[in-house]
Amino acid sequence: MPLWGTAHAAATNKPKFLPTDEDSKYSRGDCYATQSGWVMQAGHASSGNGNTSADPEVLVAIGGLAGTSSTTGLKTPTVTNMRFVIGTAATTDFTAGSSAQTLTCEITWDEGVTVAGSPRVVVVNDSRSNHTLTYTATGSTANRKRFTVASQTIVADDILTLGGNDITLNSGTISDTVVGGTTLAASLVLSGLTAVTHTVLA
Repeated sequence: MPLWGTAHAAATNKPKFLPTDEDSKYSRGDCYATQSGWVMQAGHASSGNGNTSADPEVLVAIGGLAGTSSTTGLKTPTVTNMRFVIGTAATTDFTAGSSAQTLTCEITWDEGVTVAGSPRVVVVNDSRSNHTLTYTATGSTANRKRFTVASQTIVADDILTLGGNDITLNSGTISDTVVGGTTLAASLVLSGLTAVTHTVLA
């Protein structure tokens, strides 16, 4: 089946017919693995309804895809994408001149994951102190988790880099939603992906 991946720890998993455009209703980032196959989260724009309690919409049926142990299916979830989340308010648009910027990034896995506590990820600032972002449930979905930090100073030509540092648990856990209770050490690694950079505009 050449259109989708089932290999463990492969960032190229997920149906390849899905667009990578974040503005698309069927963005590849929103797709994740369950025991039914590759799905879209219930209540998502792609599902055609707003019922978040409904079953996920199955795009590709592959029984047992998510696995039930560390030796079956996709085993432990793998990070497949990461990005900066840029808002429209003056304090979230990553432009220079504000001493109260809120930096937010989003890490995407190929399975649903459950987060407990306050895992962190570091965003490198090439000309200033680095920024430590902490997990937030706000804006997070089943497989896309957000990390944020407020009251940060950024100036013109700062280059922010996500991906040079792996996620740290900070006494928290990130576990496989299907298996449950398993700390996903392998899934904390961002170095397998191309680092994401953002140059701050004046």
